[in-house]
Amino acid sequence: DGSRAQLDTAAAAVIEPPPVVSHYLQERIWNTARMLRALRSQVFDTDPGRLHLDATTMYPLMRAALEDTATIVWLQESSSRSERLTRGLQALHQDAEFFVKNHALLGTAASDLGEAAAELGEKLSAHIREERDRFREHFADLADRLGLERGTVTAQLTTRAPIVEVYGKDSVERVAWGMLSDLSHFSYMMLRHLATSRVPGSTTLLLHVTVLHFARTLNRVSSDAIDALR
Repeated sequence: DGSRAQLDTAAAAVIEPPPVVSHYLQERIWNTARMLRALRSQVFDTDPGRLHLDATTMYPLMRAALEDTATIVWLQESSSRSERLTRGLQALHQDAEFFVKNHALLGTAASDLGEAAAELGEKLSAHIREERDRFREHFADLADRLGLERGTVTAQLTTRAPIVEVYGKDSVERVAWGMLSDLSHFSYMMLRHLATSRVPGSTTLLLHVTVLHFARTLNRVSSDAIDALR
């Protein structure tokens, strides 16, 4: 018995311990829930008559939640176990790549902080290089044991890739994610345009219509994620 993700993990138990496919998915779901809970709190946890939406702080939360929910759909939508395992392992492999990259940067940065820090930085850099080689070999071996395409399992997975693969590069979901990315990273012109422009022929601010559009898109993708998990 168990969920499909747990059964996928069991099927991947060609090594010990087996790859944490189901745990990765579970943590991604919890991450989504935290983002959505924070958004809900911003909108509803206010005193009566004192509602104020700070859209600027909502954009990063919406972007993260959209990435998470679309990735959940991408991880679970396929009826093929091999495809689900390939995608799950690719996500884990990319996570490991980011981990070693960021720690390698820490080792490099330490070289400018004095002799003691530089020595520790060199040790960290050497350790990270060993870990990088070890996990790359691990994922390649795992792909071979499971009969999966090694090149796909170890290929780069960009943040937007799951959104594009599930919904298409010209989809509303992809466009919404792109706009949320710009707004999250501070786009002066976009922020000013939304805050000062009104819908033609209306007194409604473009900001309010756009936030509603983002919310509807996020709700739709969240619903798709729930369906995929079923």
